[in-house]
Amino acid sequence: MKLANNRVAQLAAVAVSTLSLGTIVASATPAMAQPPICGDHDCPSLAPAALNASQGTLNLTSLQLENITASATDVVSGRPLVGALVRFYTSGGRLLGQAYTNNNGIAGIVSSENFGPGTIQELLSGYDAVLVGDGVHTTATAHAAITVGTDCGTMPPSDRRLKCAVVPVDWSR
Repeated sequence: MKLANNRVAQLAAVAVSTLSLGTIVASATPAMAQPPICGDHDCPSLAPAALNASQGTLNLTSLQLENITASATDVVSGRPLVGALVRFYTSGGRLLGQAYTNNNGIAGIVSSENFGPGTIQELLSGYDAVLVGDGVHTTATAHAAITVGTDCGTMPPSDRRLKCAVVPVDWSR
């Protein structure tokens, strides 16, 4: 009996050291717990989900992406999906941000933009919203356009309103 307990202790020590070794040799990117991602073919028992993305705006005054939203619903019941993770990407695959759906099934972000070469073309190609599978519903994607705008129509009034009141002059004549 004493030998059996000693053997169990040795196995436990090896298991603990192996686990510790695994954390030492971790990759540069931290491991994040991911919900299971599977589609209709991988997980046929999942409920179908639908995702609709709304038109976003590149605000040139504040250099932000605004109105980047998506609504997620259960296709069978028509009810909004609450607490579902939605990730937003440019059409080029760059992650803009992520958000969880609220009680109405809507997730949205506001994203500041650093303009570099090709940023405008990338953004004007639109964005993709991706509903991450939650183990209950299937994944879903949606695409929407991004338009260019300013915050001239917003309140409260500020010095930006003065900039909006300036009449552009056509000097080409």
